[in-house]
Amino acid sequence: MAPASRLAAVGLAAFATASTATSIPITNSLEFGPSEAAARQNAFHIFNAIHSAMRQWGSSLNHNGMSLFLVTVPAEWLAFEIEHAELFAHPRWQGGKPPPPPPPPPHISSPQQHPLPNLNPAHHNPPTPFSSSSSSSSTNNNNNATAHGYLHTYLTTTPLHLLYLDGTSAGNTAMGTLDTQDLLLRLNRTAPVWDETGRARALCALAAAWGLDGVLRMEAGFEVIKCDFARGMRLVGAHQRPAERRHGHPRDVGSFEFIRAVARRYGGIGAGRVVVDWGSMVSGFWYGVQLGEEEGMPRLVGVGERELRGIRDRVEEVVRGRKGGEKRVVDWQGVVDLVVGRYADRLRYMVEGVESLQEMQGELNGVLDTHIDYAAEDEGHQAAIGRCARDYTMAVAPETQEDHLILTAIEVVTHSICSTLFEVRKVVVEDPEAGEGSVRVAKEVLRGLMDKLRWTRWKECAACGFNEVCFVPMWPFGDKESHERPNCRNATSINKGWWEQESRYWDSGPGMTPLLGKDNVPGDTMGDL
Repeated sequence: MAPASRLAAVGLAAFATASTATSIPITNSLEFGPSEAAARQNAFHIFNAIHSAMRQWGSSLNHNGMSLFLVTVPAEWLAFEIEHAELFAHPRWQGGKPPPPPPPPPHISSPQQHPLPNLNPAHHNPPTPFSSSSSSSSTNNNNNATAHGYLHTYLTTTPLHLLYLDGTSAGNTAMGTLDTQDLLLRLNRTAPVWDETGRARALCALAAAWGLDGVLRMEAGFEVIKCDFARGMRLVGAHQRPAERRHGHPRDVGSFEFIRAVARRYGGIGAGRVVVDWGSMVSGFWYGVQLGEEEGMPRLVGVGERELRGIRDRVEEVVRGRKGGEKRVVDWQGVVDLVVGRYADRLRYMVEGVESLQEMQGELNGVLDTHIDYAAEDEGHQAAIGRCARDYTMAVAPETQEDHLILTAIEVVTHSICSTLFEVRKVVVEDPEAGEGSVRVAKEVLRGLMDKLRWTRWKECAACGFNEVCFVPMWPFGDKESHERPNCRNATSINKGWWEQESRYWDSGPGMTPLLGKDNVPGDTMGDL
């Protein structure tokens, strides 16, 4: 969790537009650079990265992000999750005499306004848990002064240009969530998991050099590393929080309220509060490098320094070329959403719900008939497969090199879907001797397609009660079982399996449990850069 991120998380929001085009110079193809071959090889990863970008659900399941995007938070006030910020609005010291608060800034002149707390605590090491006596207040033995936390609210006064790192990039784990930051952007193979101050300072140095305002990342909730609060930000207020935990609000309920708030972002931040320039996407999937894999997740650990520098150079090239000014943006996530919306439920029903040959024939005809020209000869349905594969991309006009690579990847995926469906149609519809055995064959073929697609939509809970959330591990919370099978949880079951060594999902090395101890007392620290 970056030192200044929770402060920004309270008051950053977005409404934006995009218009005419600006193009990006294409990297010399004779040198190390993006390639269509790599986009084809990694097409399914690329498709899913676009589908999950800026969405809590998919970015939690596919937590090792390999891609970076230029995003804009326009000058408008809206919170991401107020509950996220509330976790950090408490005293930061571990006992003893608290530091005196600084005087209020000039634009807070009301004598009733509380002074601002110290925003520069240490953030170098894994935090230690607050004891029950110091979790909500600290007492000075000399004068019995009570320490309070403050909730800060900010207004963005100008559009903020940020570098978005996809996946669970704010998760302090040894599982690959930090690869893009440490290996690619910092070129640092020895950074410890808990080096958040060093990480934030290095990222802000890059942001300053590239003319950006900071970095956008995700853990259990989205956050901003805002590198300079004197630029583009205005403090709206600093409100003192309760010195003691309120009656009727036990800690497990507090955790549930936080998770429930974050779960509202499963499908995206919403309301245009973060605008993604999809044509700026730079990804490890664009390159012919040997991406490692750990528990089915991609890693950058095996990529050489020359290649990492080449990818980082392309990030800089794209940021400088796309930042500011008018530009045309293709809504690639919208295209991907259309594909998932058309096929996800149909495929699952055909694999898990269909019980008869007639049902299977009806499903296949329903999804494929529109692409077939019954008046023309079409050997192997190749023309129909082509129309099917380009159904949602035929009108798209790629602008940047990255646009062309995204288009390639999407059409590899849609061609795989369409060709597989037509293959199954031959067995079930066109074969005059088709029977119940044909249905079993069809299901096996379609199940193989689903295994390749790995759409996160198929892990969503069927339905949860009004007092429940569909829970998936979101750093630092979660258990292994819930990653495989997300499940409905309420306030009394929300933290089941989070902290036991054998069942917890996240591997963050020493300091994992103290981050939010078994009694759910926040123990993290944060500060301004």
